[in-house]
Order: sequence, then structure tokens, then C-alpha cells
Amino acid sequence: MSYKIDNTEFTDLFSLAKIFYLHSDFFSRELRESKLFDFIEELDSSKAEKIKKLSLLSLPDDVFVFKSSYILNPYMDLRIKGYRFKDYHDLGKAMLAYGPSTDQVLLELVRYGLLSQQMESSLFADDHREIYLRVKEIEEKSEEDSQFAYFSLGYYLSGNQTIIYKGIEYQNIYNLTYFLAKQEKDLDSLGAYLSFSPLFKAYSLFSKEDGKKVESYLHLCQELEKSSRSLQDFLEKNKEKNDNP
Repeated sequence: MSYKIDNTEFTDLFSLAKIFYLHSDFFSRELRESKLFDFIEELDSSKAEKIKKLSLLSLPDDVFVFKSSYILNPYMDLRIKGYRFKDYHDLGKAMLAYGPSTDQVLLELVRYGLLSQQMESSLFADDHREIYLRVKEIEEKSEEDSQFAYFSLGYYLSGNQTIIYKGIEYQNIYNLTYFLAKQEKDLDSLGAYLSFSPLFKAYSLFSKEDGKKVESYLHLCQELEKSSRSLQDFLEKNKEKNDNP
């Protein structure tokens, strides 16, 4: 028995699972159809039953396909809807590259705890328990703030200590804010944005800068509602200490 897609014929589940991420929308439908399901059931009825139970849950299609692929091939590297990462460091870099926005596919990794699941299935969790537990801890924070958990995971996995903002890298929060303040006329809105941004909140925890110092600075931004000159004055006094991006 075999299964054919794009003129390629598959006779084993391990090889088939490796291409799920390339055709996520297609397989989200196909996994519920009898032809593919019959093929899986013929080769491994236990895995077929697990996928059948998954299909009954209210999961986004990408999450359903991801979970199904690792049921079929638990030892794959990390793959999800068009993304394939050679290691977790590359995943972290990719997550931060979208700042201050989040990539919706990679956000699902965090919200549904898919990364820790992949670590478990690949047995990475057994050999790297500390990393695995830290990832799970960060994933659980998504219940309260999914974007903060997303950027926290990006910083933790990548080890990056700078800020990527709309494709440009800034060495610290002062350089970035100096640049933004020159572009933004409404400093009240800028201050409110900076003080509540999940990107900067995560940065304060993982950067080489003093976390308390960054938090105090973000609080200063928030205080712009009381004094619209506070941030601008602060930046002007410190611009010689920081390189202009």
C-alpha cells in the first residue's frame, strides 16, 4: 500500500510526515479523508487512532497537522507550516526578527505548547531537562500574555541581547527610543506604547542591560501622560552617551 502526492509515492509514515509542513493546508483536510487515513491505519493502527482523536478536538489546522506529523515521526527536526529550523537557536532568531509584531504561525508554537511537545517526542527533553523545563515555563505564560511569552521564548532560545525593530537591530533601548522619538510627534502615545510593549518587557528580562534600569526607563515612558517633555529631555541629555542608529 502507498500514498501519492505531487508525483511522489510514499510507502512509510516517517518519510510522509516530513513533508506535512510543506502542505499544511492540504494535509489539514487530507488527514480527515479516508484515503490517507486508511494508509496510516494500514501501517500503524495505534498512530491512526491517535490522529483520529486529535481530529475531534477544536484545534487550528496548523496545530492539528503539526501534532499529527509528530505522531507519525516523533524524531523529526522542528517543522511547522512552511518553517523548518535546524536548531532551537534559529527558531529564537526567527521569532525576534518579526518584532515588534509576532508571526502568527510561530505564535501558535507558544500558545499551544508545541515546542515542548516536540522536545518530548524527539527525546531532546530527556537529555536537556533544564532547557525543556524553562521552555515549558515560558509557554505557560502565554495563558496570560501570549505575545510576551513569544518574545521571551525568542530571547531565551536565541541568546540575543539586542532589539530587532521593524527589521533594524538596535544595541539598546535608548538608541531605539531616541530614533523613535525623532520620528514620532505624539510622544504621549509613544511613551504608552513603549511602557506596555511585550517586546520590551521580554527584553528587560533577557538583555545584558540591568533589568530594573530598563523597567524604570519604561516607567518613565509611561509618565509621559503627566509630562510630555520627560522622555525628550532625557534623550537629549543622554544622546552623546549612545550611538545614534
